[in-house]
Amino acid sequence: MDNLSKKTENQELDRIIHEPARLQVLSYLATDGRAVSFAELSSRLGLTSGNLSVQLKRLEEAGYVSIAKSFKNNRPLTTVSLTRMGMEALKQYLQTLENMIDRIKKTFPPQEADKGTEK
Repeated sequence: MDNLSKKTENQELDRIIHEPARLQVLSYLATDGRAVSFAELSSRLGLTSGNLSVQLKRLEEAGYVSIAKSFKNNRPLTTVSLTRMGMEALKQYLQTLENMIDRIKKTFPPQEADKGTEK
């Protein structure tokens, strides 16, 4: 494979999702399927409030998450949910990653077990 092909494959990955903290956020929201509080996200993912805020802003700008601010018991409550666009982008990201992994695996030398021989 030439360098141009390699660059093209790398460009297929959505750079917004590829950042580890943002990938964690989207994965958590996708598996839970509900609006999640900022506090829960911060606690469950082990992200500081500042880091989570920055990552959520980037995801919201991309249209991948929706952020709602309200009050509960006279206290501010921020909830985050995955948008349809965010779910589709995550699915595409995972498919692209799987395709890349498959292409890489094809370059590996065959294992003895793959040849059907016994030790």
